[in-house]
Amino acid sequence: MTRNDNDPRLDKTLVACLDLYFEQLGDQKPHPVYEMVQQAIEPPLLKYALSRCQGNLSKTASLLGLSRNTLRKKLAQYRIAASET
Repeated sequence: MTRNDNDPRLDKTLVACLDLYFEQLGDQKPHPVYEMVQQAIEPPLLKYALSRCQGNLSKTASLLGLSRNTLRKKLAQYRIAASET
């Protein structure tokens, strides 16, 4: 896939969101940022991949670069059923 300079980039979008988060936070203590971002990104990513793979766990794990066991653990962690897709 080739990228056009005008294409939105996930990394730049994340940085912009984090900048906004810290701006709005002001003097308040931040949540653990890594965990916050991970919990915001993983569930929709897992659901999207499951949908792309029509609920097939082997294909979904391969698409994400995870073992099937790790995928199952993450689905259980976020209470996502393969049938939700």
